[in-house]
Amino acid sequence: MPFQSYTPGQICTMSFFRFESRVNKRWAFNQIFKAREPLSNTDGLKFFKLFGLGGGHGYSLKTKFDKYGLLGVWDDMEQAKSFFNGELFAEFKERTIETYTMVMSPLSSRGTWSGFNEWQPKAERTVDNEIVCVLTRATLKPKYIFRFFRQISKVVRDHTGREGLILTQGFSELPLIEQATFSIWENEATMKDFAYRSAHHEVIRMTRKYDGFKEEMYTRMQLIETHGSWNDTDPIKSRMESLSLLAV
Repeated sequence: MPFQSYTPGQICTMSFFRFESRVNKRWAFNQIFKAREPLSNTDGLKFFKLFGLGGGHGYSLKTKFDKYGLLGVWDDMEQAKSFFNGELFAEFKERTIETYTMVMSPLSSRGTWSGFNEWQPKAERTVDNEIVCVLTRATLKPKYIFRFFRQISKVVRDHTGREGLILTQGFSELPLIEQATFSIWENEATMKDFAYRSAHHEVIRMTRKYDGFKEEMYTRMQLIETHGSWNDTDPIKSRMESLSLLAV
């Protein structure tokens, strides 16, 4: 996979995979466990997560056994590029009917994920766009699971048709306990409007009140480039082209 640009320093990649045949779906599920060793030995890969993608916006109890994802945090773009041109990623692509990868660099982060907090945010944006990618994840305390999912439908409704939202995808390492959302926004203003003026803000406030998270992390990133397609299109590129036409 040829990267089109170069950004110095740490980068993050998020890849989505869609599988069709029963054999390949089973293979993909097994990779959540089997691929950990080769990924752990990959040069420059500081942190990674393999997971199943949820069936709805944001947090979801539904799991799509035909869709999986891989998050990677890399020392630099050259090492990421080496992986994406390597054998393991090639096998994923060979078995999928669709693959989509987003390349980003961190802007800010707070909290931890499985103890990881070694993000190296950029002091300022290094790309010519205002797109904001947001990674939000949490480990729920068992006592809070029922209350959390009773509230989360409000957040799902607020995501639907939200102004400025380009893409949102829920995913999970462990259903019910480990939950995460990856979302992409046109700019900082629309992202903050959702974060502080929607049901999302109330759910987070209630979770803080009842001490419902065992661990959490919130990371903002800038988009560098995209590769492949998701649902037969590049959702980011097509949205940006549409916005450019409207601005003319």
